[in-house]
Amino acid sequence: MADELSWVRWVTALFVVAVAMAVSFIALRRVQISNKNWMPIRITGRVRLNRSAELMLVEVENERFLIGATPANISTIARLSDEAGAASTHASTDTGSSLSNTRPD
Repeated sequence: MADELSWVRWVTALFVVAVAMAVSFIALRRVQISNKNWMPIRITGRVRLNRSAELMLVEVENERFLIGATPANISTIARLSDEAGAASTHASTDTGSSLSNTRPD
């Protein structure tokens, strides 16, 4: 009878531990999912310049920044607004067209 009682205790303990692990796993997943969206920072664009340097367009609370990043340094290159972004796109298009017109034949 004592051996049967010992076996029941082991099975019960194993079951309790398994249920506790499952509940902990589900709770941890929910916390990770809910915390994933709290950061107001989004990387909306990225251009790799070489193996270790890149430019990133980052949005922070409805403001956009052009960031340059290397392994040794991170720098804010420009703060962009919607009007500035449209103007710079227009300016780069104009510059590209003027450069294409100035090529020698």
